[in-house]
Amino acid sequence: MQVHTPRLTLMAVLPEMARATITDRAHLAKLLNAHVPEDFPPKIMADVMSYFAERLEQDPELVGWWVWYILLKQATQFRTVIGTVGFNGYPDLAGYLLMGYFTLSRYEGQGYTTEAAAGLLRWAFQQPQVEGVMAETFPTHIASVRVMKKNGMVLLGTGSEPGTVKYGITRDRYFSTSV
Repeated sequence: MQVHTPRLTLMAVLPEMARATITDRAHLAKLLNAHVPEDFPPKIMADVMSYFAERLEQDPELVGWWVWYILLKQATQFRTVIGTVGFNGYPDLAGYLLMGYFTLSRYEGQGYTTEAAAGLLRWAFQQPQVEGVMAETFPTHIASVRVMKKNGMVLLGTGSEPGTVKYGITRDRYFSTSV
């Protein structure tokens, strides 16, 4: 499962990819047909990939509702893994998803995270059960807030963790605005 944007390809993580992320960088590179930088994945992500692999093996329908790799398209060389974007699982009973994203620091500030989030929002709102997408961050994390706002999300209030804020966009708002 892939989503294409002008500069990126998003690839939904499959169980074999999740396992390779933590055990075999060369195998992951082969599965993705992409360069995998030495500093990928960050430790926090490596710690949860075995859990993702197990859950995806138990429930293959979760593919797409969790982690997607962000691959930078490059004209002169292999694609490169530059981060991840994804959701926290299936939409809740009201049809809402919680989105998260991460980009390796050397790729920050170039619009890649905003573009990846836009691509995944487009995918999400193509799924009929999705009514809205939310994301949370600390209000001082200006880059993350900017990604949300550039994708049409509006401040909804306090986030689920102390000190965080929540932004979101509904299906109606997504289709009525040019995001």
